[in-house]
Amino acid sequence: MEIQIRPAAEADQDIIRQMVRDEDLDPTALHWSHFLIAEAGGEIAGIGQVRPYPKCRELGSLVVKEPYRRLGVGAQIVNALLARETGVVYLECLAHNERYYARFGFNRIPWWRAPMPLKLKAGMGQVMGPLFGFRVIVMRRD
Repeated sequence: MEIQIRPAAEADQDIIRQMVRDEDLDPTALHWSHFLIAEAGGEIAGIGQVRPYPKCRELGSLVVKEPYRRLGVGAQIVNALLARETGVVYLECLAHNERYYARFGFNRIPWWRAPMPLKLKAGMGQVMGPLFGFRVIVMRRD
């Protein structure tokens, strides 16, 4: 199956929001201009973004539709997003995804070492995660 990676267009905004909502991911800062789209046969197979913050950039909102999972679509999106970055990139993820993101050069850091506003988000994850049975970690790629 051939996957094409392209920048998102304004017309993709609704599907981006829906895909993020369907996966219960962070619904903030979902502007189409930050996203790349993976397409297979004209259908959106996956999405991902790098959120720009004033003092940092965060990889996030990585979603691959069920029929396209375990086919390398997510890796293609991550690689394409990171190829556009020249500096440090952070991410927050569930602890069980640490090995996945380590493949791309991300290393776990203590949440309190994340720059603002990620530190606030990560701190909330440290409090709320255990209440709901999951563990959030922060990772950094230089």
